[in-house]
Amino acid sequence: MRIHKPMRPTDYPSRGFDCQLALEAEFRCAIEMLASEAGEAGWLVNETTRAIVGLALAYAADQHMDRTPAATKNIRRLFFN
Repeated sequence: MRIHKPMRPTDYPSRGFDCQLALEAEFRCAIEMLASEAGEAGWLVNETTRAIVGLALAYAADQHMDRTPAATKNIRRLFFN
């Protein structure tokens, strides 16, 4: 397995950060593959980046993450300005 396991099976202060570190290499590989294919299909880098971020945010919303009014406002500001 290329993704490392958590340091402990239960919650600990840096668990979220450790998860980011564990996923980083595979995430970058997946994003670079998507960006390359999108570029070959004719999408601009900024369009591709916004789409990837939008998809990640939609995934987070589906996982019942932050849906507060402030978070929604920040997302709208990022994508609709």
